[in-house]
Amino acid sequence: MRAMCLDCGRPTSVCLCAALVQVPTRTRVVILQHPRESDVPINTARIAERALPNSELHVGVEFGDSPRVREALSNPAAPAILLYPGAGARDLGREPPEGPVTLTVIDGTWWQAQKLFKKNPFLASLPCYALDPTVPSRYRIRKEPAAHCVSTIEAITLALGVLERRAASGDSDTAAFAGVEALLQPFEAMVEHQLHFAAERRAGRHVVKKTKSGRRERPLRAFGDRAEDLVVGYGEANAWPRGTPLGDGGEILHFAAERVLSGERFEAFIAPRRPLSPSFMHHTGIAESAVTGAGSWSEFLERWRAFARPSDVLAGWGHFWALALASEGLPLPERVDLRALARHHLRERTGDVLDCARKLGEPVPSPWSAGRTGRRAAGAVAVARALIRRARATD
Repeated sequence: MRAMCLDCGRPTSVCLCAALVQVPTRTRVVILQHPRESDVPINTARIAERALPNSELHVGVEFGDSPRVREALSNPAAPAILLYPGAGARDLGREPPEGPVTLTVIDGTWWQAQKLFKKNPFLASLPCYALDPTVPSRYRIRKEPAAHCVSTIEAITLALGVLERRAASGDSDTAAFAGVEALLQPFEAMVEHQLHFAAERRAGRHVVKKTKSGRRERPLRAFGDRAEDLVVGYGEANAWPRGTPLGDGGEILHFAAERVLSGERFEAFIAPRRPLSPSFMHHTGIAESAVTGAGSWSEFLERWRAFARPSDVLAGWGHFWALALASEGLPLPERVDLRALARHHLRERTGDVLDCARKLGEPVPSPWSAGRTGRRAAGAVAVARALIRRARATD
């Protein structure tokens, strides 16, 4: 697994931090992101949230019970509007709202955005606005469903160009728009990185030799060669919404790991190092007493060092929990992303970890760890076993 930047979430070789520019705005921006989009390495909402100090990003499917989202969208001094091309939406460029507003943006594929809109009826009550871009999207690494469609960060930039121009009395149109245009610098850097990489692959670099069936099996075979060293891990975090004072990352409070072939297991509850998020118990299924009465971070480190081996390969479903552990100083071994490997092998969307196990034909073992950690760790173990089995079948 490549080294990752803990700030922008990108591989360090294509880190975007140097291109990020802080863009202060009068308009508050609230981004509601579908969970699947949050795992996409080239999603642009993360860039927008990092570049806009007056913004916050929330990940989920149903936000009606989120106190932070309700608070963000209930500011009478800056009433919320929704940027969404639904029926009856007004043209933002021709009929902009009067006064300061809170710009609410849905982030995801069109299917995901429609799902979020339907799952959150309160969004339909907001004044709805749409954009009419005059130039095609610059998002050349991802196909848009129609010519008028743009990426999330482009939509935010266009919308802020209108809203900030109206708010900045005395500023010229050009000056007002030039400020928010800086949002697109890291976006364009990311696009160039991806296009350069794609050009290298077409030129023959990094190309994996194909088998007779045409399937690129080398990554899977290499995975199978390290099966004896494979440890599957999963962790649940105490994470506050982005844009709040404590929303700068997550701290792992429950962690489980299992050696896939030997069945050796490790589980730890870790005491919070900062206030516990109100949503932690609801999302994780873990009792508050299990973590508030748990051992310290240093005790966890000592136990993990006793369990870990120098030859270990740590496998997981996604990167978040591993990056969170590493950010607090946990020395992690070589890592591999099961989701990326399964997607490479299946040549289709994996779904969540339990869906993926079913697609691979592997029964999911009964969870031995508590809460959501137990369910997802069991699913990840099933995926790892299926991939090992298929890797050995190719030898």
